[in-house]
Amino acid sequence: MTNVMGGLNRLFEWIMRLSVINIMWIIFNLPICYLAMSLLFAEDEASVFLLLGTIAVLAPFMFFPATTAMFGVVRKWVMGEDDVPLVKSYWRFYKENYGRSLTGGLLLTLFWVIWTVDFFFFSKVNVLVSAFFLIGFLFLFLMTLFFFSNTVHAELKLLTSVKNAFFLTMVYPLINLVVLVTSGVILYISLGVFTFLVPFFMGTLITYVGFAAYYQKMEKINNKSVVETK
Repeated sequence: MTNVMGGLNRLFEWIMRLSVINIMWIIFNLPICYLAMSLLFAEDEASVFLLLGTIAVLAPFMFFPATTAMFGVVRKWVMGEDDVPLVKSYWRFYKENYGRSLTGGLLLTLFWVIWTVDFFFFSKVNVLVSAFFLIGFLFLFLMTLFFFSNTVHAELKLLTSVKNAFFLTMVYPLINLVVLVTSGVILYISLGVFTFLVPFFMGTLITYVGFAAYYQKMEKINNKSVVETK
């Protein structure tokens, strides 16, 4: 019974941690969340482009700093520091990384906008072109996750961090596949089955998967460098 109660206590602690950080992430992204919800009720293509354009403008100033702060807290968890103060740590990472996440967000948002516009214009050509753009979206998704991870884990200049994220997206494809499948399952369950998970767990779960994959890749690269040095 002691083991069972200890396990349940541990479970409830993690539920609390994940939900608190996810709720803070939602609060810091409220305007973007409202616009994203409005996409579901957009009546024509012009409205969709207007909403997506507004989200793209706000993303570097709101989404990227808020998500970077979430990655900062999750980084502590992945590295074994479970008992960090949640609200205080989130706010500290938000302030410390705001400038770096803003400048990186401007660049990555530009990538996403260019790719999305090209997708709308060229995806109707044939199935192969559509598949090419969809694969590109998956690549951008992984690269964005690794950029967030880089921002909170390493003191790198902007272009170096982006290049590092690009390189990490290219290596260890099996880890990439696990991240994509797991993130897809989380999104499907959160958006299509149990929508109440969105404000409590969706963001933090994907962040945990993303940073854990990044950390595993970095460990493999560092171990390989040590072996080659010897």
